[in-house]
Amino acid sequence: MRISIADILEQEGETLKMSLIVGEAGLQRYVDHPRLQKPSLAFAGFFENLSDFRLQVIGQTELSYLATLTAKEQQRVVDIVFDLHLAGVVVTRGIQPPDIILQAAERTDTPLISSMLTSSDFMTYMTVFLSQKLAPVTHQHGVYIDVFGVGVLLMGDSGIGKSEIGLELITRGHRLIADDMVELIRVAPEVLVGRSPEALRYHMEIRGLGILDIRSMFGSAGITDVKRVRLIVKLIRWVDFNEENRLPSEDEFLLHEVRLPCVQVPVRQGRSMAVLVEVAVRNQLLKQRGINSGQVFTQALDQRLQEQLGD
Repeated sequence: MRISIADILEQEGETLKMSLIVGEAGLQRYVDHPRLQKPSLAFAGFFENLSDFRLQVIGQTELSYLATLTAKEQQRVVDIVFDLHLAGVVVTRGIQPPDIILQAAERTDTPLISSMLTSSDFMTYMTVFLSQKLAPVTHQHGVYIDVFGVGVLLMGDSGIGKSEIGLELITRGHRLIADDMVELIRVAPEVLVGRSPEALRYHMEIRGLGILDIRSMFGSAGITDVKRVRLIVKLIRWVDFNEENRLPSEDEFLLHEVRLPCVQVPVRQGRSMAVLVEVAVRNQLLKQRGINSGQVFTQALDQRLQEQLGD
């Protein structure tokens, strides 16, 4: 994933009080990492690990240090830094950059940007923005519902009834996030959030009824835009359900390199699938609080058997 300097300015320029000083020819250079850098060590002569694909932030501290160097040493370190053809350089606090930096940016077509924010505020807000924009994205077939505040991804074979179960959950007061195709973003190593692609947002396809506009039918109470994935419910056909799994052990599913709790629920006519999904969510919430009903029951049963054997 990457984002150009031009797109950063277009999307966040006003919010972060940014304006281009020089380097318009380099606006299509891109950033591919959410972490920002400050070239403090580079100005001190240590150039290793200075990345040309990260935004560089120069504040009052860097400029004050640079001013302590001789004119010849200033020219040397600034030329080495800008000759890396950096993605972009932001000078904070609205400080007018010295001529030596302006000339280096013009010479190398490096976008040189001014921000009125302090370095700490700019880096905080920009890191959040870049983390969202550069997060790895994948797509998963399924129905994604907010049930009791928990992001629940319904997965299963085509035609098994995922959308119908999702619609029943909505009528019971829960909220649609995505139907048919779910966009998954890994915003942290163990955090996966899901949302709907723009073209499908707030809509569901129900066989026999066609495309339904859930927002128009149920209002804002029936929809939400994004949610962290907390539980996967895999719907399987009754004939494929293994009786040995009636009391399943702890199960996890690896999705987009994130391990998530997963339950398998067999589908059969006459079963209230929406109620079963609700119960699965309530059970998961108990587990998050450290209460595992299955384990408690098994431990109590083992204890009674031991007591009987002892008698």
